[in-house]
Amino acid sequence: MASIVHPFSLKPKSPQQIHDVFLSFRGEDTRNNFTSHLYAALTRHKIRTYIDKEIERGDEISPSLVNAKLSIIVFSENYASSRWCLEELVKILECKKNGGQIIVPIFYHIHPAHVRNQRGSYGVALAEHEKRLDVEKVQTWRLALTEAANVSGWDCLGTRNEAELVEQIAMDILPKLEFLTSGVLERRINTYNQISQQKLQKLLCTSNLADMEELITTLYELAELKLEKATRSNNSSVLGDGDVMASYGCVSCGLKGTNRCLHLKQKNRRA
Repeated sequence: MASIVHPFSLKPKSPQQIHDVFLSFRGEDTRNNFTSHLYAALTRHKIRTYIDKEIERGDEISPSLVNAKLSIIVFSENYASSRWCLEELVKILECKKNGGQIIVPIFYHIHPAHVRNQRGSYGVALAEHEKRLDVEKVQTWRLALTEAANVSGWDCLGTRNEAELVEQIAMDILPKLEFLTSGVLERRINTYNQISQQKLQKLLCTSNLADMEELITTLYELAELKLEKATRSNNSSVLGDGDVMASYGCVSCGLKGTNRCLHLKQKNRRA
């Protein structure tokens, strides 16, 4: 006889780690100084930031770039000498165009005009690329550099205190992310509300164990989204009255509310 798994013993699939911010930088220039300080400042402010800690990179751009809400591009002296950085920049601009990703350029000890017009070390690097690569490819990089350098960003050419600077940048990133996140979270919560209602109706018709598992997984995901919204807004009222799963009723007995359902009572006692 096949054993039946109790609904509350089911665990949702572990989601992939999501990063709010993607850092694009030339490792040899800034990995052990400015970029590491900036990463530390963002982390202190609970901003989930992806930084590539590998010295040797593979052939594929990290999915964290595509999934990020905001990309910070640290233009340094030798940024344009790296074909990887230039390909990364092109992808970032694609995400900006197609997905609304925000970009924040930082000009670290390099004049913005050198990036915008490919002068100085940028002009030299791209001329070297043209000797070995397809001219159209290099032209794509030139256009990407011009576009990114025309976005308002941070100029680090002055004698500003670097510790203060990275803190100011982190404080500038926070409201940008909060504006993006609040809208995205609200849309995802509404979507999962609709999905869970549909899955509940299906389960009531089929009483199928697989449908039950799908509903429970969806409700867990909905609860995580509401918890994230409550954490970000510091407002527990967004969670609603009682347990999220209880509001949809127990899938074992069909009764709503923790006061009526024995399964939910047992679950709450165990918690």
